[in-house]
Amino acid sequence: MNTQATISAPFLVLGNRPTVLVVDDDSNTATLLKLALEKNGARVVTALSGRQAMRQVFEHRPDIVLLDLNMPEVDGHTVCQRLRELCDIPIIVVTGLSGTDNVTRAFAVGADDYVMKPFDVPELMARIQACLRRIPKPADTDDAMVLGNGELVIDLQRHRVWVRQNEVHLTKTEFDLLVYLARNQGRVLSHAMIRSHIWGEDSLSGQDSLKQFIGTLRKKIELDLHKPEWLVSEHGVGYALVLENGRH
Repeated sequence: MNTQATISAPFLVLGNRPTVLVVDDDSNTATLLKLALEKNGARVVTALSGRQAMRQVFEHRPDIVLLDLNMPEVDGHTVCQRLRELCDIPIIVVTGLSGTDNVTRAFAVGADDYVMKPFDVPELMARIQACLRRIPKPADTDDAMVLGNGELVIDLQRHRVWVRQNEVHLTKTEFDLLVYLARNQGRVLSHAMIRSHIWGEDSLSGQDSLKQFIGTLRKKIELDLHKPEWLVSEHGVGYALVLENGRH
């Protein structure tokens, strides 16, 4: 990799420095990428395995992921597919694996771009900027997500929630759980999907932990815990947030 070359201007995307998650089991490559990205204006988070990458996505909410394919335990194709099932974050595969099969499989599981090692740093920066430009600017996104008839308001940027015009205070896990359900409003999410999204792929949190958090969240948003109207259960399957017309 040519680590000496840089681009002349820093990132000027989204109005803020983008957060980039670098996923590569080679610590030297991860470090070199981190230095190059930071020199070009990005915040950088690194992960040395697929499992760690999933945790970093949930914890840091990066703007884009640079993903190696050839990793132990959970390979890059699997990580890409799991991320794509959960969110629309741009993913650029950065790998030494060549061949049509690897490239086509990467795009099939949701990659946005494919860059071969060794690569030129300015070209990689340009590809990152191209992916980030396709993300709607904050003014066009749901930084303040309003659901129902304005009865539930979730401010994604400031991590604040109002229920029937009253602000409620949620823990980080409760907020993440509510946002995940809200983004899938009306859709029943399985217990496994929710646990994976909230606690990560290697989470030991079981059914009882999820049930407990659902219970505490209901206490804060429902009028009647015995007859929840919004946060509903599908017995033996999972949970859904149903807010059509303000009521289920």
